[in-house]
Amino acid sequence: MNEPQLVLQPRGGPEHNGPRNFRVSVRQGVQLSDHSAALGNDRAALTDLYPDGIARLWGSTPAANKSNAKAVALRDRKVGDRVLFYADKAFFAEATILHLFYNPTLAESVWGTDEDGSTWEHVMALGDVREFESPIPAAQVLGPLGMTATLRSLTLVPTEKYAVVRELITSTQGRQPRYWLLHCNPKTWDVWSWWEERTTSLNTWTVARHLEDLRVGDPFALWVSGSAAGIYALGALASEPYVTQEFDDHWAERPKRRHVVDLRFDRFIFDEPLTKRALAGDPVFADALVMRMPGSPNPIPLTPEQWETITRTAGVRGRKERVAPSETVVTSRPVGDVPERTTANGQSGPRVVDFREAKLVKWYTDTLGRELRCLSALLPSGERLVCDLFDPETNTLIEAKASNERSDVRLALGQLLDYQHHIKPDAELAVLLPVPPSASVAEVLHAHDVTVISRDGRTAPRDS
Repeated sequence: MNEPQLVLQPRGGPEHNGPRNFRVSVRQGVQLSDHSAALGNDRAALTDLYPDGIARLWGSTPAANKSNAKAVALRDRKVGDRVLFYADKAFFAEATILHLFYNPTLAESVWGTDEDGSTWEHVMALGDVREFESPIPAAQVLGPLGMTATLRSLTLVPTEKYAVVRELITSTQGRQPRYWLLHCNPKTWDVWSWWEERTTSLNTWTVARHLEDLRVGDPFALWVSGSAAGIYALGALASEPYVTQEFDDHWAERPKRRHVVDLRFDRFIFDEPLTKRALAGDPVFADALVMRMPGSPNPIPLTPEQWETITRTAGVRGRKERVAPSETVVTSRPVGDVPERTTANGQSGPRVVDFREAKLVKWYTDTLGRELRCLSALLPSGERLVCDLFDPETNTLIEAKASNERSDVRLALGQLLDYQHHIKPDAELAVLLPVPPSASVAEVLHAHDVTVISRDGRTAPRDS
């Protein structure tokens, strides 16, 4: 088997849509079904390479001169060669060539054309894509190859020269990562509707400072401000800052032009966030800038110790992927932050129920002395369930009722079973009442393993 060569691939700057093209066609991948009519004779090969239908592609425009470095690279590169992506005087990602093909129609469908009307018709199908946690300064790679520190063209490095820098590429660590909070104000960008929408990807975030310090691979936490303040997702930066004019519809007022960074999410913890109240109890995180100056612009730096607090507190909670359209979306919110609604949708929309149990809920949370949450669940059908209280410490769903009448308790039982089925199948169940129910009603609750919590002292609050 032939030893691989090294392909040095400039990404291109924002003026040539380089960051966007890399994000869309390499990091996220190209949905082949979106370009079905343009696949032509390459359909079978790409379908075999990418059974999930998402292809990692990168293209090049034709070489202006048949003997220059670009022309040589287009002619002599081969399947199995390694690719190093270059931008901003550093190499930030690598990949392996799985397939090479020429398809102007597909290239134009994916990337359009440049200012000269050319398209990126010489296409590489890529695998083993890896973005470096810390970009490798170009001089460290190009210097030993006898090249200048600025890569100006697609260039092919022969096998014997690749051997000179291969170990350097695999072993170079670059600078230590820095840690960031990306701050989201729901009044500016509607994070709740985005999360429940299930379909729109969140690929970028606006940044206004520390532009020289942000690097690919730097870990970040998504901080939502307001009454529900806390951390709702974890990930890593997937690009250095660049300017864009592309923004989604979740903005209250869509920006015209901002610096952004690309994002790679590792975990979503909307159903069990790290709340501001919980983090404030940690002496290390209590000193974080976001706690002292919550209105600070993005990004907000964190110390390594503060990041360690986040990862330690988060543990293994959360999920790696967004909720699918066929799944229920669960969001944890502060008690009283989400209005209670019935699950029936009338012609005028969901019916709002008066939260008469507010005083009872306040008594119980004050009695426990720890933070309880409200769980809001949006079902695939569009129906919404809102559980009055959830106790994360005991994994208990709690439904509060202002009366111990049989009709109210029966309603609470039905709601709890509904919540358990759709929100947390492994949860314990409890009903919160002002006074205990009658013996016959209590028998029904106990038959369904539902604990009774009452205010008058005859039934102790549920605790671990």
